[in-house]
Amino acid sequence: MAVILTPKQTFAIPNSLPLLQQTMVVLDAATGLRYSEIAGLKWLDVDWENNQIHLRSRWIRGNFSEPKSKKSKAPVAMSPLLAKHLRAWQKETAYAKATDWVFASVKTHGRTPRVGNMLCVDYLRPAAIKAGMKLEKGQRFGFHNLRHSLASFLVTKKKTDVKTAQRSMRHAKSATMLDHYAQTGMDELIAAQEMMLDAIFSCAAGTVQ
Repeated sequence: MAVILTPKQTFAIPNSLPLLQQTMVVLDAATGLRYSEIAGLKWLDVDWENNQIHLRSRWIRGNFSEPKSKKSKAPVAMSPLLAKHLRAWQKETAYAKATDWVFASVKTHGRTPRVGNMLCVDYLRPAAIKAGMKLEKGQRFGFHNLRHSLASFLVTKKKTDVKTAQRSMRHAKSATMLDHYAQTGMDELIAAQEMMLDAIFSCAAGTVQ
């Protein structure tokens, strides 16, 4: 089962990261983008006027390809706060032209995006541990955990309607999101149990729910 972060834990992670990695974490936490989609972004994909991000390609193992599915090609919403973070990074990066990668590799002089697994090992996992995440030795932790966390937050914490959550995650089927991404925590299970017990014991007072 994937490690799920609370908003408080997610907030704590970027505090110890450089601006590039901070921006990646905020972007992924807000949108649930797959890392291949984050790596495949160019600045021309960021639609500042219409508050959305277009997904035109993805970067996997050094190769470019089309987005995973028709649903995956759907534009992603970009809130003012997310736009602010992206603007801050655009001002900082040496690769800020429309045709540049949003997260370009310095080692390749901007010719390719950053490598995801190195970012996770060198930055994301250590930052998660520093933020209080209890990860077992060898337990993997990366950008996909932020995707799982978004799904769980929308569905189980905020009770967002399934269609909105599905569009946010860009899954072809809502069942995929519910079965594989959204997880129910112990507090939700206890709350559900208490609702049932309240209904049962309210009968003692003569009120049937």
